[in-house]
Amino acid sequence: MAGEWIKMRTNLWDDPRVSRLCDLTGCTEAAVVGGLYWLWATADDHSADGVLVGMTPATIARKTGVPNLGAALAQIGWIEEIDGGIRIFKFDDHNGVSAKSRAQTAKRVASHRGNGDVTPPALQEPNAAVTGALAREDKSKTKEEPPIPPKGGDGPEDTGAGKPTRKAAVSLKTFLEECRKAGEKPILKDDPVFAYADQTGIPDEFLKLHWLEFKERYCLPDAKRYKDWRSVYRKSVRGCWFKLWYLRADGACGLTTQGEQAKRHHGKDE
Repeated sequence: MAGEWIKMRTNLWDDPRVSRLCDLTGCTEAAVVGGLYWLWATADDHSADGVLVGMTPATIARKTGVPNLGAALAQIGWIEEIDGGIRIFKFDDHNGVSAKSRAQTAKRVASHRGNGDVTPPALQEPNAAVTGALAREDKSKTKEEPPIPPKGGDGPEDTGAGKPTRKAAVSLKTFLEECRKAGEKPILKDDPVFAYADQTGIPDEFLKLHWLEFKERYCLPDAKRYKDWRSVYRKSVRGCWFKLWYLRADGACGLTTQGEQAKRHHGKDE
């Protein structure tokens, strides 16, 4: 359809992972980037969640004319083979309606920067809807959130009639300190993540490497806070957030380029 487009980074040509794809396929950046364009455009047309049913790594190589491109993409952790097709990782970051909306918003923000119409909240909320010329926030209409009531209490009002106290989100550093004081392991030995790793064939050393990467990333000063860090860790393993491993053709797990880099980086801690 005329007017359709996909989001591609201008610095993709110089991305080290593209260089790795060139090494794995024996092709130039022009051929590899062209192949990526075909794959992402096809996914944008035929998928809503990054899953392309019926496609295989061999299909990608045949369609793009770039030998071994599909297998190379799986090796660096950009796609994975699933039952009946392939899945593109982080599809929503660059494809689909939401990604295009964010890209258009960023462009409008840039075009209005410096004219006094852009407020800090507009810049800090990438998924927020933007209308007109990104008008200033009307603080007079902002509702003040009621304070969270303290836990417990002396009167009959605190016996369950009101809303339960919400658990506050904390940093990973705070959570680790709380575990230390309580004499608990951050990830308990009966945590479901271990059963999941056994079921999917993720080796213990890969799980440990993932924890080291998880701990380093989320102990940064500007890292997110969560209410349940054990649940977040389980989700990070199931989603392979750091792209440290991939499933080989024989079904075993192998380290991706990111995984090898993390292994070297954390080698001093092992």
